[in-house]
Amino acid sequence: MQMKKEIEKLYYKEEQFNHLQVIIETLLGVDVTTTRSRLRHVVNSKMIYANILYECGYGCSVIARSLKMNHASMLHYFKVFDGYQKSDSMFRNNYERIKSEFNKEYDPVYYLSENELKKEAISLRIEKETLTSELELIKEKLSLIQTKRNRFGKIYDTIEQRTKSGSEDRILLKINQMFNGVYDHRD
Repeated sequence: MQMKKEIEKLYYKEEQFNHLQVIIETLLGVDVTTTRSRLRHVVNSKMIYANILYECGYGCSVIARSLKMNHASMLHYFKVFDGYQKSDSMFRNNYERIKSEFNKEYDPVYYLSENELKKEAISLRIEKETLTSELELIKEKLSLIQTKRNRFGKIYDTIEQRTKSGSEDRILLKINQMFNGVYDHRD
């Protein structure tokens, strides 16, 4: 039982790390696990990655291993993070955007290839057309019902107001008898 929980925990950790990596690569264009550069945008991306995972409760050694870096670099990232966030508006905006996306429910759109996205778009377009045509049919039926309602509205209202609960079968019988009498005579 304990082994199963540990495996689930490791799988969840790996899934979280991968999900965050994909979000950063999609939004900032930096693969934090393979890019080995000291360019400002790369360092900022890694700092954002490390800080979000740190906020999720992961330690600096685990985060450092996922980035193939030293744990001391993570400690430095955590130390300077607040200063960057206060002084660099682009850094702050990127952090907030990435954190917001990361905290949302898992969205498979980040993992789809360009062809898969095209197929999904076409599928959604077809579904939209189907729903639009169904909506038009429903509107036509509603219009027909409203036309009938206009014609028989007063009759429906009278029957609804004057029919006591439980006496519907008796009223139906009387209405049928009345109509039989009305249309039996040839006019």
